Amino acid sequence: MGNLTRSDNLDILMVTDNNLENIVGGAEESLRIICRGLGREFKIGIIQPGPVSRKIADVSYFCVTADNRLKSVVKNPRALIRFILAVKETISVTTPRVVHTNLQISFFIVAFLKKLGIIPKHTHLIHTERGLYVKYNSLIRFVFFFCMTELNTLVTTTEFNARLWKEKLEKKKLPISITVIENTAGELFESIDEGTDKSDRSQVVIGFAGRYARWKNWPLALDISERLNDVLGDTVMVKMAVGCLDEESLMETRAMFERLKDSLGDRFDGRVNLSIEEMNQFYYDVDIFILTSEPNTESFGSTLVEAMSRKTVVLTTNSGGKETDHVQNPTAL
Repeated sequence: MGNLTRSDNLDILMVTDNNLENIVGGAEESLRIICRGLGREFKIGIIQPGPVSRKIADVSYFCVTADNRLKSVVKNPRALIRFILAVKETISVTTPRVVHTNLQISFFIVAFLKKLGIIPKHTHLIHTERGLYVKYNSLIRFVFFFCMTELNTLVTTTEFNARLWKEKLEKKKLPISITVIENTAGELFESIDEGTDKSDRSQVVIGFAGRYARWKNWPLALDISERLNDVLGDTVMVKMAVGCLDEESLMETRAMFERLKDSLGDRFDGRVNLSIEEMNQFYYDVDIFILTSEPNTESFGSTLVEAMSRKTVVLTTNSGGKETDHVQNPTAL
């Protein structure tokens, strides 16, 4: 476990489920953006699984497990206990005024420690809930409400999700402050290369991007790609950028890529685990970006914001994110 570089006391301690450098995703990028912003004014620390390769300036790191994801840690009882004890020790030493979690497992652990009195009751606990309420089954909802008795502030990324949680929390008589803070694409996407001209292309470039997960509905992306190829032929190109967190998702992604390569040949370009800088170029290269996620599974859909910042047309399913900003129904293609 790392040592603080400035003082033992922190203003804010972030606890997250995934390694910020080795895991590609919206939650990870959002937390990096937050830490870069707050680190200029506050003493910030991060408890994350896995090693640190690229530290954010003015932020202290505590790496408490070799695994890159807490999802792997919870499958090993001994590793989970070691992680919980490490979190307890870090909070005891750094005495943060605020503890912030941005994913479910870390929230459950921190809230449980606060419930036991291991984390002082006066510590302000903030949780950013990126998952839609309707996505969770009854058991997960029960665990959420059990832990939310220790929560001070709930942050959501959309008004839609805030309304869902507010209604349920009021029924449970849990007086929790709810704040909506919409995702930002980050500094990289706040300016644009005006020299890029998408109109001077002989092909329409269709793009799909996201983590390889069931709710991202990659079979729909595959179906759309093949149908467009049947209709448009040589005038269409498909690009995919897929985040793979394990060997199983990598194998399934490669199988999908091989199928599309057989259908489209050189008019298909599939990449895995691109950096945010590489994703920036991906959006420049794409004319139309399509989000195929299943209904009510996206907390925001940050890929849509990133794509639009590059003057890319976006289409989305009824994914549950910020749909008012997007053109819907990609299946109409």
